Amino acid sequence: MEGKTKIVENYGDYVILNFKDDITAGDGEKHSILAGKGSICAEITAIAMKYLNSKGIYTQFLDFEKPNRIKAVPLKMFPIEVVARLKKAGSFIRRYGGDEGEEIKEPLVEFFIKDDTKHDPMVCDEHLVLFGLCTKEQVKEIKNITKKIALELKNFFEEIGFDLWDMKFEYGLDRNGKVCLGDEISPDTLRLRKTKEIFDKDVYRKDLGNPLEKYREVLNACKSLNLL
Repeated sequence: MEGKTKIVENYGDYVILNFKDDITAGDGEKHSILAGKGSICAEITAIAMKYLNSKGIYTQFLDFEKPNRIKAVPLKMFPIEVVARLKKAGSFIRRYGGDEGEEIKEPLVEFFIKDDTKHDPMVCDEHLVLFGLCTKEQVKEIKNITKKIALELKNFFEEIGFDLWDMKFEYGLDRNGKVCLGDEISPDTLRLRKTKEIFDKDVYRKDLGNPLEKYREVLNACKSLNLL
């Protein structure tokens, strides 16, 4: 199965997430190929997920296969994106106002249906249950896990010199029906800052230069923790 930025290869007891060099924005309307991006995002994901595993959070990460492949738990993915916000930025400000980088007192969790044709509409907990996308219990569990992950990743990135503003997650069910964090954790799915400097996909969205330079700096900082 192939998506915008990854190819999933199914081997029965496990899958391989093959990270591509593609980068997209605007629901796929903006698209480029950046040589080496896949390997950078794969390794950052491996380090971050291994860190979360060590904190008792269930992720699909099993092993990292250089340069751009992750061995992972097979999941049946929920067709939703889950956003956790620690500071105001991006679409949040466009919807509700506020200042870029303004603190949010505790992690705020938002849900979006994955549908580029409808621009990933934002929905509430009840919509997810009404549309049969999750059970009420799964929504509650995903929300609680997301808040915990947001705080763990905030600490993780603070340790290596970055300020985490918000993040986007995807979840699935393993073969036992257990909720598991899947997909990736990288500058493609995080909003990372260092003072006012941008270290995430906003560099690409806003045409602020070569995003790979920033992505590599994030990777080098992550590697300094020697988690892999």
